[in-house]
This record gives sequence, C-alpha cells and structure tokens, in this order.
Amino acid sequence: MTMRALVVSALLQRAAAYVFCCYQAWGNDDTTGCAGYPNSHKGGLCNTDYGRSCNSDQECPEKPVPRAPPGQWYADLPNVLVFSPGDPTVQGRVNGVFAEMQNAQFGYKRYALLFTSGHYKSLEVPVGYYTSVLGVGRSPRDVVVDHFSSMDAGEGGATQVFWRSVEGLTTTAKTVTYAASQACPIRRSVVQGDLWLSEDGPPHWSSGGFMADVQVNGTVFAGTQQQYFFRNSEFRAFDYSIGGWNFVSAGVHGVPKQSATGKRFEVTTVESVPLVAGKPYLTEADGEWSITVPPWRTTSRGSLAYHEPEKSIAMADVFVAKPGHDAAAINTGCWGKKALLLTPAVYRLSGPIRVDQADFVILGIGFPTLVTTGGMAAMEVTADGVRIAGVLFEAGTPVSSQTTSAMLHWMGNDGLASDIFSRVGAFSGSPAGSCSRTRADVHVQIDGKGVILDNTWFWHADHDDCGGFHPSASDSCYSGNGLRVNGDDVTVYGLAVEHTMENQVEWRGEAGRVYFFQSELPYADEAYGQQERSGYSVDYSVRKHTAYGLGVYIVSAFTPLMVDSAIRAPPSAQITNALAWSNGGSVAQFTHGVICTSPGTSNCIRGNLCGRDACYLHTLEWFV
Repeated sequence: MTMRALVVSALLQRAAAYVFCCYQAWGNDDTTGCAGYPNSHKGGLCNTDYGRSCNSDQECPEKPVPRAPPGQWYADLPNVLVFSPGDPTVQGRVNGVFAEMQNAQFGYKRYALLFTSGHYKSLEVPVGYYTSVLGVGRSPRDVVVDHFSSMDAGEGGATQVFWRSVEGLTTTAKTVTYAASQACPIRRSVVQGDLWLSEDGPPHWSSGGFMADVQVNGTVFAGTQQQYFFRNSEFRAFDYSIGGWNFVSAGVHGVPKQSATGKRFEVTTVESVPLVAGKPYLTEADGEWSITVPPWRTTSRGSLAYHEPEKSIAMADVFVAKPGHDAAAINTGCWGKKALLLTPAVYRLSGPIRVDQADFVILGIGFPTLVTTGGMAAMEVTADGVRIAGVLFEAGTPVSSQTTSAMLHWMGNDGLASDIFSRVGAFSGSPAGSCSRTRADVHVQIDGKGVILDNTWFWHADHDDCGGFHPSASDSCYSGNGLRVNGDDVTVYGLAVEHTMENQVEWRGEAGRVYFFQSELPYADEAYGQQERSGYSVDYSVRKHTAYGLGVYIVSAFTPLMVDSAIRAPPSAQITNALAWSNGGSVAQFTHGVICTSPGTSNCIRGNLCGRDACYLHTLEWFV
C-alpha cells in the first residue's frame, strides 16, 4: 500500500461518522452531498492535501488556498493571485474574483490574476471591473486556457463595461466573446477560434475598444461595436458591423481596406505602423520573475508578440509599490532601481511620483489608481526614454481649488505610454471623500518630443454612483482638456477623450500623428458649443499634422447641444475619414459641419457623405 493510501485509510477509520469531500479534478464519481460546495462531492477522499471531512448535514470547508512562496514579491499582496496549471483551486478562485468585481463599476478594489506557463485545459476566465488577466509566460502560447470573456453589464449592454484587460493568453474555445468598451485592452494573445467584440445584436450595444499584437485564427466579429482600433494584429477574416461608425487598423493582416456598408468611410486601414514598442509585461520562469521590455519597431505589420525583447529587468532592480505607499515612499523606493511595479491598489498622493531616471519603466497591474490631491500632478516625467504602462489617474482635488496641474505631466523625450487612463468625477468610495466634487484642468499633458501614447481613455464621468445618469453628481466636477500636446513628433495610437469642459484634445505641437480618435462631447453642458470649443482642436499655427479615423459624437437624448464643428484644424492638416455624429439627434447640431479650418465659421466644411444624423469627411485635402 502506498503512503498516500495509508494516509487515506487512517483518515477514513478516524472519521467513521463523517463523509468526505473531494474535488472533481481528482476523479471521484460520487456527485452527491456536501451541499453548497462547488466542484465537490462526498463518498471518498481523492486528495489528502485538499480533502477534508464533514458530516452529512454540513457544507464542506473552504478549499485551502496555495500560499505564495516566502520572499516572493507578491507574498503579502492578497489581490495578486498567481496560478499554476496543477492547482485545483484555480477555477473557483477566478470565479470568486469575478463575483466580487462583476458589478463593481465604481468600486475601489483592484485585482491582478497571473497565470504561469502551462495548459489550464477547461479553464474559463470571466473578467470583471479593475481586473488584469495576465499570462506571464515569455510567449502568449506558453499559457493556454479554454477562453476569457467579458459580457454586458446591465442596461446599455456593454457600453459601461470599462477598466479590465487581458494579456499573454492563448484560447482553445471555438468562440470567445469580449464585449467591452473603453479601457479594456486585449494584448499579446492568440484566439484559436472566432472572436466576438460584443454579444450578438441589439440591445447588446458596445463602445470599444483596443487590441494590439493579437492573432485570431477564426473570424473577428465587430458585432454592435460603434468603433474600435486594431494595431499590429493578424486575423483570418473580419466582419464589420453595419451599426458601426469608425474602425481603424494599423499594421493589421486580414482587415478590409474599405467598408462594404453604405458608410464607406467607416473603415480606415493603414498598412503599417511607423514606430511603436509593445507594452512592458511581467514574466515568470522557474520561480524567477522579471519585467520584459519589448523592442522598438519601425514600419511594422502583424503581431510583434514574438520578437526578442529589448531587455529584461530582474525583480531585484524593481521597486514594488504596495497598498499604503504614498509618493514619498515610492520616490524613495525607486532610487537606484530600473523599474517600478505598481500593484493593485488605490494610491492617495499629496505630491507627484517623479520619474527622473532615463529609460525607467513603470508597470501597473490590476489597474492601480493614482489619486491626485492638492492640485498637484500624480506623476511627472522629466527623463528621456521612459515607459509607463497600465495606470489609471483619478482627480482628488476639490473643485473649489485653484487651477490644477495635469494629472500626468510628461516633459521627457522619446517615451512610451501604454494603456493610460484618467477620470474626473464624484464617486461614493473616493479617497478624496465620498461623492466629493473634484477637478483636473488637464488630464494628460505632453510637452516632450517624440512621445508615443498607445491606448488611452481620458474620461470626465457622465454617470456615477452618487447621482446616477444625467443629472449626475459628476456634472458639478470640472475637467479642462483631456489631452494637451505641446511637444513635437507626438504620436497616439488609440485616443479616446470624453465629456471634458474645454477642447477635448488641444494640440499645439508640430508633426503630430493620431491613429483613431473617439470623443463624446459633454452633453450635460449646453454652453459647451460657445467659444469655438470642439472635440479635436489643432492650433491654426501648426504646419504639419496627420490623423486617421476621427469620430466626434453628441448624445442627443439628454440635451440639444449645438457646436460649430466637430474638429478645428488648419487647412494644412492631413485628415482621413473624420466623422461628426449626433446619436439620437440631427447632424445639424454640428451647425457648420465636420471641420472648421480657421477661426470663426467662414471656412468650415460640412463633409462629403452626410445623412440625417452624421457626416463623414473623407479627406481634408480634397476640399482645400
């Protein structure tokens, strides 16, 4: 008799009055008993490490959770869950996090689920709010699951499905559904079947989205998506939605060059990406952890997920920020280090995190949230070559305060910002005070040269958990510009700015490039259309500016907002496929059309494909 059998026999003799619970993963065939305990049944003890006794009237005790090895960077971080394929608790723990985060749109818990290399067979990974799902193998093919998923969240379908992410996974299911909107990126992943970007058909509306370095061996179905941006990816086929308005791809195989629908300018296809580097990411091999930094690539097409990294930063060279750390602790901790890992938490900052070391890397996992207070920036970048990824900035300065600094102020050159999000609003759980009214005069300001932003959403809340949806408590908060660019040669891949009170985007630097823009104007502010405000404003003195797929929207169900035009830019700007859309209203709410090319309204262009509620401008140079 084996030692394991001897242990089982002894336990059975000592517990004659008890039945035993075990996990289906260990093969017991008796599926009765142990009420209320998922994935368990009585009648035998399949695994002496996890099985425990209970009498017939009791529920089984909780499965013991594997502990982090002593000394690991995540050992004292309960919101960082690290899984391995042989762990029978994985599905239950994943489900537990999702149950907590499924409806937590304005909650302040944060989670990172890290999957080490291996095949997880039938594992299903539902993704809730403020949850990062991360395969930490060197390649996306190192971590295999059945599927990940994101679904509708109540009324409005997936239009309020925000703040979640998936990276570094391969899925084996025939169909994966990822219904989501802004701030929900998919990166460095392989979907072996079809990928749906919404649940199927009305009323499952969705308003995304972003993916990069993704391979889909089946068909990508846009479903009900209004807009989407795709970068450096590979699809076998693509099915665009007839309900969509603005789909932009750059460096993607398998997308059509133009729309087959009546909205022939809803699709913008750019053959290659001029310059980009992938988002830094965590990797684990044989218990050793590091941050992998992808290389820069020029004129790229297709997934970059398999390129050799530029460098790998060992955890000994990384400061790990944890709940309770403030700016002073983080700044001190980063001295002499090469990187900062922001773990899942809400960080209340009375001063800025200062990034003054060249080539420094900041990686956030689990949507770490930096809450600014006292009118100061949450983060200031003064060094060159800095990379920042996976951070949510939130205003915590009272609205009655004087002018505030930008929440993220970037002054260094040649940097990369990946998955950078911000918000201003009144939220019941805010560290600034429950439902307190806050302000940020600028969400993100870029003064450095050659900075690249790769996936953004800068949001002034149009709904909250303090007043609901129009009117909301956040209507009394203040946002100025979502993005202000003063530096030259700045590029943005995937730009979204919504509901701020000044120009959503204000661009003053030369040689800027934008690939995809989505903006919803602040329909709670009927005076917004005064003083020539617009969704996208390029200073008339700028000589060179290039943009693809610009979409500016008015939601007309609440207020009859009127603006001169969706865009203001000089006639020298090279703009392809710009859209002004009144959702539920009339395109006449853009009183002078899609774009005005000088102050006032004497040089404005209505567009060259217009309907009742929208106008497209195919190219600006066709008119000037």
